[in-house]
Amino acid sequence: MSKRTTNINTAQYETGKSTREGEADFRFLDISGQHLGVKIEELPKGATSSHHHYHTAAEEHVIVLDGRGTLHLGAERIELTKDDHICFPAGEEVAHHIENTSDMPFKFLVFGERKQDDVVFYPNGSAY
Repeated sequence: MSKRTTNINTAQYETGKSTREGEADFRFLDISGQHLGVKIEELPKGATSSHHHYHTAAEEHVIVLDGRGTLHLGAERIELTKDDHICFPAGEEVAHHIENTSDMPFKFLVFGERKQDDVVFYPNGSAY
């Protein structure tokens, strides 16, 4: 049986490697379960949360914990600040990612369904 409790302030965060050349690495804490993926991510200045993408079957949510950033939602740009919530409905064919456009770390909670039939699409036409 896995550990049921985690203190997010004292837990050991992992380092994620940037997917873009010249972009700083990010920190994250994965506290996922079997059916719901949950991560706390902290992006340094200029870093992004992921590649621009959308899901066919899995809904995602983000809650900003600290800092300022920019949500890239399709071609739209939306400023984000502490306590903002964003919902990305499953099957909505609008790609998204978050970029830290401030000088301070950008920390957020992201959670989404873990569905076996989910397909992730990226604007370049690939799917995973």
